[in-house]
This record gives sequence, C-alpha cells and structure tokens, in this order.
Amino acid sequence: MRVPLVNLTPHEVTIFDSDDRVVVRCPAAAKPVRVAVDRCEIGRIGGIPVFSEDYGRALLPAPALGVWYIVSSAVALAHPERSDLLVPTDLVRSSDGTIVGCKALGRRNG
Repeated sequence: MRVPLVNLTPHEVTIFDSDDRVVVRCPAAAKPVRVAVDRCEIGRIGGIPVFSEDYGRALLPAPALGVWYIVSSAVALAHPERSDLLVPTDLVRSSDGTIVGCKALGRRNG
C-alpha cells in the first residue's frame, strides 16, 4: 500500500531505501508553497549585515484524511498546528555534494 504524498516544494523529491534504491519520486509542485519573509536590517558585525526575519504563513491545501504534504522546513516551522506536513531528512548527496534525495521524511513536533 502506497501512502499518498503530495510534494509542495519546487524540487522533485526522490526517496531512497537503506540500499540506495529509489522507492518514490514525487514530482515538483507546479505551484510551490512558500512562506513570505519580512526582513529588516538590525545592524552590522564587522561590515556584515545582520537581519531580523519574520516568517509569514503559507497558503496550504486543507488537510485531507490519509494525505501527507512534503514541504520545506520554513513552511513546516510556520505551521506548527499541522501534523500532516513532512520535510525531507537524512539527505542523500552525490559525490560532488549535490542533494539528490533523502532516505526519510520528518515531522515537526509541536
């Protein structure tokens, strides 16, 4: 039985098993979900700008029974009330360090 996963990120999410075989490919979202960030420079440290950042809310689909949504960490953090949001974790990288997928999905405890 396959669990319904809906990818709301702008990138394909490839999930590998423990033997590095692809088990799921979730295509990138046509309209990715993002959070707005309000940034305000609050100072400088050695000439490097330091910003205060306030994250807004994302326009998410309504929860649906049995459906899990793959989102960015920023989206998950902006919505602690949602238990149906998952983020890629245990990342898999190519030999040059590029992220090519993950081995697990994580859920925010909140």
